[in-house]
Amino acid sequence: MNQITNIRNGSVVSSLNGKEENGTLLLPVSGVANLGAEVFVNGIRAVRDGMSFHAEVPVTEKIAKITMETFNEYGELSQTLRVVWDKASFPRYNFFIDDNIFFLTDIAKERPKSLFDHFYLAFLKRMHDTYGTKFTLNLFYKNSHFPFELKDFPDIYKSEFEANSDWLRLSWHAYAEFPDRPYQNASNEKLESDIELLTSEIRRFAGEKTFIPPVAGHWSMFRPEAFSVLREHGVKAICGQFINPQTSLTEKGPAEYLCDIGYFRNLNDSLHLGEKQLLFDFRHEIMFVHSLLICNYFKPDEITAIIDRAAADPNYNNLLSLETHEQYSFPYYFNYLPDHFTRIEAAICRATELGYQPVFYAEGLLGNPAWEEFC
Repeated sequence: MNQITNIRNGSVVSSLNGKEENGTLLLPVSGVANLGAEVFVNGIRAVRDGMSFHAEVPVTEKIAKITMETFNEYGELSQTLRVVWDKASFPRYNFFIDDNIFFLTDIAKERPKSLFDHFYLAFLKRMHDTYGTKFTLNLFYKNSHFPFELKDFPDIYKSEFEANSDWLRLSWHAYAEFPDRPYQNASNEKLESDIELLTSEIRRFAGEKTFIPPVAGHWSMFRPEAFSVLREHGVKAICGQFINPQTSLTEKGPAEYLCDIGYFRNLNDSLHLGEKQLLFDFRHEIMFVHSLLICNYFKPDEITAIIDRAAADPNYNNLLSLETHEQYSFPYYFNYLPDHFTRIEAAICRATELGYQPVFYAEGLLGNPAWEEFC
């Protein structure tokens, strides 16, 4: 076996993986190779220890090639992979809320003077005012519980949406809550039609500045052939659970590894994402992100414990991916959680206490502006 083992094709690396200074990341690269054979990594002679090898390689580009070469009596053997450098990385969190349609239904009916007279948006604004949190609200076009569609939402709040677009953004999620897994087997034409419908409505009533590409789709299941449609519509990164997902409040997880809620990634990719959180797919030019926490599934003390574990784990790459679902905030929803806002604030408060900064993953490299344009 002749192979690099500490990183893989599509790994995201940062100062958590090596020493970064003067525009260079000195990245440790290790692996295994045949006994006695010389090994070079990007032309640098590796140190051997039995079957293991180790070298430190300078990385200076956002996409860096790492090539291991070895020579033995059978000839020349090599492995080349590419990694993404999260240059000048810093602790940051992204917070998106899925399944939004209830607050829009209420506001369209009640016509309050301000968007933030509605209890749901008032809470989000309080989180922003207190902690600086930035939210992405992923919208349905149709309310599956009450007669309402986005076309019925007035444009009288457009200026207020745009005035708050530095922290509150809207994006598309799906045509409606049901059926479940709407894009798992949908055609590209159906997906593109829904994206364009929702995007045009958001821009109509909330303004261009308020729209942002999403970092998740309803049920996190798009077929690989749909990734080109996502890219054409500005999607750079998509979050999912990938391995042993939780899909209900009472679900406890499978007895064996199960790949689901993760865009049809295979077991190797899903296990990597579960451990390392990030994986860049060079074929489709899209970043996969493992969601750390869905707030509606956990109580406040559990949420704090999950964030503490992640913050202590260097595999989480300075990132906390936080999310929840709108409907659990509404008393008229059959699964209403009276403490839903408390759960959300528990996540935000703990992330803030630990020094994580709020970002939009759709901007830069997962909210990091060090590279002006990521991909």
